[in-house]
Amino acid sequence: MGKWNWQHSDWPNFTWDRQQTQVFLPSVYHKQGYVAGLVNSLNGRRALITKALTENIVASFAIEGEYLNATDVSDEIERGFGQPSSYDKAKSVGLLEGNAAALISNVFDKPSEGLTQHRLGVWQFCMFERTYSPAQIGQPARWRTEDIKVVSSGIGDRKIHFEAPDASRVAIEMEAFLNWFAYSRENIEIDPISRAALAHLWFVTVHPFEDGNGRSARAIADFALFQSDKNAVLYPMAPYILADRENYYRVLERTQSSGLDITEWMVWFFKTLENALDGAITRLNWSVEANSLATMQPENRLLTQQVRILVLLHDDADQNVISASQYAAINSVSKATATRHLTDLVDKGYLCVCEGRGRSTKYRLSGK
Repeated sequence: MGKWNWQHSDWPNFTWDRQQTQVFLPSVYHKQGYVAGLVNSLNGRRALITKALTENIVASFAIEGEYLNATDVSDEIERGFGQPSSYDKAKSVGLLEGNAAALISNVFDKPSEGLTQHRLGVWQFCMFERTYSPAQIGQPARWRTEDIKVVSSGIGDRKIHFEAPDASRVAIEMEAFLNWFAYSRENIEIDPISRAALAHLWFVTVHPFEDGNGRSARAIADFALFQSDKNAVLYPMAPYILADRENYYRVLERTQSSGLDITEWMVWFFKTLENALDGAITRLNWSVEANSLATMQPENRLLTQQVRILVLLHDDADQNVISASQYAAINSVSKATATRHLTDLVDKGYLCVCEGRGRSTKYRLSGK
């Protein structure tokens, strides 16, 4: 019997301790329901979807050490929603960012059409060809023709972390995987979360592409979740996988080299999904509150410009403080008006002064 899970005679009959995963289901389902309730209380969710899609694909590429311009990705996703964009702005977007936007948009599109070799082909073009056009949609994915080993090396030290199935087996392995993926959607013996976790692991173990297998595996898990919950687009897992990247790779390596019992992987996936749901709930709760800020009683009502700044400070990790000059630039108002608006937010308890005085005064969220 070989070292890797796919070398076992029972492959791909994965097993796991369902008692260890079942304990997560009530909490996960509750949080999914809570997300749905928050979404239903919002007037619109396109901006939230754009932000979530952007964070998802930017993080998924970053896991592999490839860094995208998030603003360009976001602009391309918005253009996909039909938002107008100047020719010069569209032309300046990098091919990689444009392709990444096309990839993640396709992941969360038409879940009823299922996962096929042709759909994987679209994703592959986005990752490999650095070009994207509707004419490429009909092209099926190309499986790798070379054997693959995942190797790390240092001075005098070379370690094989994983060896994928022989290239000659890939077509057969992928046929079995895609058939299972289609069948499992209606299989009551596996819950939707376990299905997504298993799909991620199974695909990345087959490793059917020369490159891009990790990004595709994460996209498949996203797609599986989306097939069971249309709000899955709003709780992307990739940012939380990125935050736990070293452990992500360690758990994958241990699972792929320890037989067909995948309990450790399943538990890790459930925990990471819960983290993603918690993050989405925090963001959506704030969005609900922000929606109400402009409709309060006159004495408490906030201006649109003030709400915009509160959302920015809450939602953007790189913009956690703001000055009157920045406020004025963002909202196209005078600095005197900006100072008056910011002072009002301090008086109402939304902001506090965190540093400086006079022209150098900076403000941050007060935690209200």
